[in-house]
Amino acid sequence: MNDKQMNPGQGFQNRTLPRMIPMQQGVLTPKEIMDIFRRHILLIFIFTFLGGATGTGLWFVLARIAPKYTARTYIEVLSPGQSDPTVIGSPLANKDIAYEFRFSKATLIKQQSMLQELIRREKVRETKWFKKYDDDVLKIMDDLEDDLVASADRNSNFIVVSMTCGSAEESALIVNQMVDLFVKSQQTNVEADVSAKLSELTAQENSLRGKLQNLNNTLADIRRSTGITQLETGNDESFRHTITQKLGNLEVEKITIEADIEEVRTTIGTSEEKNITDDIILRTTENDPVVIGLIQKITVYEAELARKMTNLGENHREVQQIREILRQTIAEKDARINAKAQQIRASDISLSKDRFAVLTNRLAKLEELRAQTENEQRELDNARAEYDRYVADREETKIKLFATQEQIRKYNLLKQDAETAKVKIVGLAPPPLRMSSPIIFVYGPAGTFLGLMLGLGLAFLLEFLNDLLRTPKDVMKYVSTPLLGMVLHKNVDSNTRKADMWKVVRQQPFSIMSECYRQFRTNLKLTADTTSQRVIFVTSGNAGEGRTTTVANISAALAAEGKRILLIDANFRRPCLNRIFASNGDSKAPQKNDEGLSGYLIGKRSIGEIIRTTAHPDTDVVDSGLLPRNPAEMLSSQQMRDLLEYGRKNYDHVIIDGPPMLVSDAKALASQADGTIVVFNTAITRRGTAQRIIRELKEINTNILGSILIGVRVLKGGYYHEMLESYDDYQDSNAKHLAIAAEQPSTN
Repeated sequence: MNDKQMNPGQGFQNRTLPRMIPMQQGVLTPKEIMDIFRRHILLIFIFTFLGGATGTGLWFVLARIAPKYTARTYIEVLSPGQSDPTVIGSPLANKDIAYEFRFSKATLIKQQSMLQELIRREKVRETKWFKKYDDDVLKIMDDLEDDLVASADRNSNFIVVSMTCGSAEESALIVNQMVDLFVKSQQTNVEADVSAKLSELTAQENSLRGKLQNLNNTLADIRRSTGITQLETGNDESFRHTITQKLGNLEVEKITIEADIEEVRTTIGTSEEKNITDDIILRTTENDPVVIGLIQKITVYEAELARKMTNLGENHREVQQIREILRQTIAEKDARINAKAQQIRASDISLSKDRFAVLTNRLAKLEELRAQTENEQRELDNARAEYDRYVADREETKIKLFATQEQIRKYNLLKQDAETAKVKIVGLAPPPLRMSSPIIFVYGPAGTFLGLMLGLGLAFLLEFLNDLLRTPKDVMKYVSTPLLGMVLHKNVDSNTRKADMWKVVRQQPFSIMSECYRQFRTNLKLTADTTSQRVIFVTSGNAGEGRTTTVANISAALAAEGKRILLIDANFRRPCLNRIFASNGDSKAPQKNDEGLSGYLIGKRSIGEIIRTTAHPDTDVVDSGLLPRNPAEMLSSQQMRDLLEYGRKNYDHVIIDGPPMLVSDAKALASQADGTIVVFNTAITRRGTAQRIIRELKEINTNILGSILIGVRVLKGGYYHEMLESYDDYQDSNAKHLAIAAEQPSTN
């Protein structure tokens, strides 16, 4: 059939029953896990019981031949850090720091030197525990590493020390010896450290005393060599040395003289630049009697001139005379003032120069004295700086000496303090009253748990190693093809255990197996358009998977609807239809060289001659005949296509019982059929085989209608277990109704 003929059926298939999408592989749902658990509950229970019994037995044996006793005691660890014996109480350390301190102490207990010292003690060497090693030190050390435990408690100030061995008394003895050894070693180490520190501090004290004496001598030498007795007061800001005061006074005097010199210089310069200043004229007018007399005359003449002008007029002769006299008098006054001013200016310049010379001479002497005083101040500063440096060094040495003496006093107190080692024995460990190992509450539950885990692991291993298609869910999960039906195993139903599987639909119509074939028929009709897809090819992956059984029962289910069926046995190598469908009541149909399908394909028989009737008027059969030399080529020939076309026209359904996909014959038939049905068997078909079949059929563009799963067993906890019970109840109820209906006519 070509692609155009296949499309209508495929379209109908997509509208009625969508193809199933394969489930995701490798993912177990909770329901699947519970199903596995239910199927293997007996195996899991047996392993769990055996595990519990083994654990209990092991405990019993170990308790008799190798008991273990654990003795433990405690070591108190004081607060870390160097405590001050002069202070009552000590500050609490940070919780984490305190735990780290305890942890470090616990680690010291297990160090190799401590363990070696422990096994050297006489009491330890006399124990049975020690003697069993025959002086094998390496073995003793290895066992001590495992059996002797020292752990720091995070929430308290204690270290827990425990020892495990086969004797209660010896475990207590060994742990007490270890605690005593550790505490004494810590005290010895601390005393040695304190003594070494005291020796170091004493040497440091002697060195500081010598240094202090040398500094005092050096200071005395500086005072004696400089002759200055006021060096030690140099740091007092309220006191000033005489040299410093003298230098300050000279600096002030220098500034004053320099200011006076500058003032005189300015005065001389000003006087020399101007001939006569207003100041000189004013002094001349105020101090010269001649100028004063002339000014008085001018005043008189000016008054007389004003009177004459008033009486006589401006042009009168007397007015003119007085005016002339007034002019001469003013000229005389001006001449007198100029002469006198020149005399005064010369005198001022001379005085200023004399004063400038005096001030300059005085400044020179002051500079000489100031330079001498600065040298004295410099020598004083150098001496004071050197003196101060030695004084500071002396004070620092005094502080160090005091601190060293204080440390010596504290270390002497620490040497006498019993808590300096930071560890104390709380008490001796008593012999334990109970075994520490083995413990029944550990071995019993542990064995039971391990047995349970082993049972579960084995159950899941069996499930995962089994790659058969055992359930319909496996088909949907691993094979990308629709599952049109499943047929339960014959042992599931008591009615079909001894029935002929080839004829179960006809012989046991009310069995669950017959119902499975009828359901397959219904699903096939809903999936494929049976009017256009009449030629159905049935194949499988391997031989013996139930192809012929499926063909026989499907034909019976289709014939029950009044359909005419043509069965073609195309399995030349293992033909079976001649044994299932006998001719006219014979036990076996005849098989000759020139009969059947092979006789037709080689041209010795016609279509009408190879089709034979059976005991069932609705079913005709074409037997396979003998195996030809080239079956694949013959099945691909035009004669085969003519036979199939004849079947389409004269029968409602043509069902081909083909060979498995192991041979090429199957592919030749699949390419000519309208649709292909793949048979899977729960006891034979593996997942890889099923996937290979579907892949090969798709590669040749085969129209795969779906698959059917043969021999499905009802698994515990599965859906089909409930379905079988419901079907049995339904059939029982139906049988009762039929019986009642059959009895009613007789009663009437």
